[in-house]
Amino acid sequence: MSSASSHRRHHGVVRHGLLIVIVLIVAAAAVIFWELKYRANTDEPAQQIAAATGPVMHEGAGIDELLQHARQAMAEQRLLAPAGNNAFELYLAVLKREPGNRVAQDALREIFPFASRAAEQTIDEGNVDEAQRQISLLAKADPQNYTLTLLQSKLQARRDAAAQEALQAVQQQAKREAQASTTASAGKAVTPAPAPAVPSTPAASAIKPSTAPAPAEQTLAQLHVESTAVEAAPRQVARTRSASGDATSVVAPQLTRRVEPVYPAEARRTRRQGWVDLVFTVKPDGSVAGASVADADPRYVFDRAALTAVGRWQFTPGMQDGKAVASQVRQRIEFRL
Repeated sequence: MSSASSHRRHHGVVRHGLLIVIVLIVAAAAVIFWELKYRANTDEPAQQIAAATGPVMHEGAGIDELLQHARQAMAEQRLLAPAGNNAFELYLAVLKREPGNRVAQDALREIFPFASRAAEQTIDEGNVDEAQRQISLLAKADPQNYTLTLLQSKLQARRDAAAQEALQAVQQQAKREAQASTTASAGKAVTPAPAPAVPSTPAASAIKPSTAPAPAEQTLAQLHVESTAVEAAPRQVARTRSASGDATSVVAPQLTRRVEPVYPAEARRTRRQGWVDLVFTVKPDGSVAGASVADADPRYVFDRAALTAVGRWQFTPGMQDGKAVASQVRQRIEFRL
């Protein structure tokens, strides 16, 4: 083979190899370009994502985009809050656009128990307005779910407790002010005066400190009397003293007819046991009203059976000074196999 032929062959191999190298460099550059572009599009600031998933986004976003943001909200445990930026509202927005969307329906059914616990935690924290919003949101997904009744009862009990605490605070403040006023008046009454030179007269012995109770003290005494009839214990008489010094008798309500709860079939089949603590009011006629679940273990398993049974119980009413009065009762019902 001539040297010229060999040189041409060598030169052709070099050009072919150089072409391959150029192609590889171009391909690598294209890969890097698309990678940078993808990251620029996906690494948005958190506040931009939050803004995109707000209420405004519901109107203009497509179903796929709503589902994507809903899955992200689930991953971040934003089930019911914050308002307008949570998984529940996003899935409901999907169903508003497409009522038969199975992905949204299945997701709402799956996260409903966890969202219910989140709403219950909000109630326990005392945020009643936010809890009401979350319960209303749950009702849009499954309005017939019995858990909503339990959550609403617990929320109402929390509201009643807050109102009672506020009333007690007002009454205690009134009592402190009345005591301060009484103390100031007594201090003025015992200020020593010049002793008269004449013997004491009957008029002098008539000066006595006033024993009339302040209205706030009377109200507090009555409030304390009512709070003694809390537990449905065996019938007993409690005695306290009103501001006037007279003994006041209180008789706790006594159970006269107990209806045993029906053991839930599913719990019996799985051999589950537990208990439910109920809070309810025994009315002056001895019937039960306003029953709600204060605590339970396990939750939502025996609640309905316990509430149904207690609603049919009958008591002799609580008595105060011989008069039937409404009484608050807390009762535990155990479920054992």
